[in-house]
Amino acid sequence: MLALVVLASSLASQQPTRAARPTPPGIDIPAMRKAVVTIQALDANGQLMASGTGFFVTEGYVVTAAHVLEDASGCRIELSDGQQMRCSVAASDSAKDVAMLTVTGRPPAALHWGASESMKDGDEVTVISNPLGQLPGTVSRGIISASRVVKGTKLLQISAAISHGSSGAPVLNARGQVIGIVRSTIEAGQSLNFATATDAIRNLNNDQGAVAEGQALLTPKNNARATTGSVSSLPQITIGQTITGNLSESDSLYPDTTYYEAYQFMATPGQDVTIDLASSDFDPVIIVSGGGLPQTIVDDDGGPGCASRVSQAFAGRGPYRVLVNTTSHPHRQTGRFSLSITEGSKPVQDGRPASADCQATLTAATASEAPHTIDVGQSTQGALTRRDVVLDSDSTYAQAWTIQGRAGQTVTIDLESDSFDSFLFLRGPGITGGRDFQDDDSGGNCHARVTATFPQSGEYEIVVNTALGEHYATGAFTLSVTTGSKPKSVAPCRRNSNQ
Repeated sequence: MLALVVLASSLASQQPTRAARPTPPGIDIPAMRKAVVTIQALDANGQLMASGTGFFVTEGYVVTAAHVLEDASGCRIELSDGQQMRCSVAASDSAKDVAMLTVTGRPPAALHWGASESMKDGDEVTVISNPLGQLPGTVSRGIISASRVVKGTKLLQISAAISHGSSGAPVLNARGQVIGIVRSTIEAGQSLNFATATDAIRNLNNDQGAVAEGQALLTPKNNARATTGSVSSLPQITIGQTITGNLSESDSLYPDTTYYEAYQFMATPGQDVTIDLASSDFDPVIIVSGGGLPQTIVDDDGGPGCASRVSQAFAGRGPYRVLVNTTSHPHRQTGRFSLSITEGSKPVQDGRPASADCQATLTAATASEAPHTIDVGQSTQGALTRRDVVLDSDSTYAQAWTIQGRAGQTVTIDLESDSFDSFLFLRGPGITGGRDFQDDDSGGNCHARVTATFPQSGEYEIVVNTALGEHYATGAFTLSVTTGSKPKSVAPCRRNSNQ
């Protein structure tokens, strides 16, 4: 049987690629080359292990073949101008052999997705890659020889010349759109090359299972005796055990801004087990992977209320990875949880988001939250939490307090907190914005103070917020409103230097 050979280039010498034929009209090769990068797989010491090809897409990710980073501890990309930068994995699907990476900064150019389903056998394609990791920007041309489905994944068989180091390269249609990602070749034949069709993987970054797998793709390999891969160092949970824990800001963070903790367990092949994750502080999501599972298992509301539940028999012994995770909204949820694994099967509810009893629970919780109000002459305690509104412009939480204002009335609003750098602003009738109605440090010691005169009589909102740069900060605060004006404090804000 002929074997498919993946094309990540090792540091050993390989045969060079064949000369490229002219590219079809309509493709701006110089512009396309700027979007194509070299992917460098690094070992635990930061040394180069292997290389492949990748490319920027319009969503800002770098797309490549997942096997390029197999057994790597880190990754780096090199732009067409030679500039290098570190990368991290946002999502990965090893079955489809594709990964999405994130890098800092603005991409020099980006490629657009095309529809692989619209391509026909015999259509011309162009590949831009870096064969051997030494020939960046190499262009080759061919046709789609056939379309095949292998283990549930659609592959495009192409005749365009590729070589080791071309893995992850974009396969372009006549309009310069990406319709495939180079993944493998049959070396015993001629021009028997394969690419993953793009229609099935364009939204990989929105697949929680792929995000979970991506977190495990780059893992330090310092322990040569480890036999369980990336799960070898994870805390163990056994069948019949319940673990209580606390998801916090010190835990690992997904690209979708959710925190997670990882555990592992061993199973008896064919034995039914039930994994339950419950929390009264956040909306839990449980993710199970590894151990030869055909695909990652993700559950949101399969258990009672908003709890998550996975109940099934596992074919192998494992180890299996269990991630304690949350829904992406509200942002960056934290709090206490209970994770348990029990023998036997239990009913699993419809796993679609916001199942009936979970929706009822959330509605009751929302209804119990009273609106925030404050009067002139009053001082009150409050807390900025992860249930508050997120301002998308700067990723900070905001909480509105209603106050009745009288036209011509002057008040001073003070916001103090030891948990975050205070920022507040006032909005309402007759206020069109500007610095007169917002403040960061005028109260001294990183506290906020606004002295304002209400332009009209009516209802106003004092918005409790945090300073720019304190993303998703929360904590207790004191809000007070007094009659008349107060001077700005000269006490400097030394919050950052004291931390």
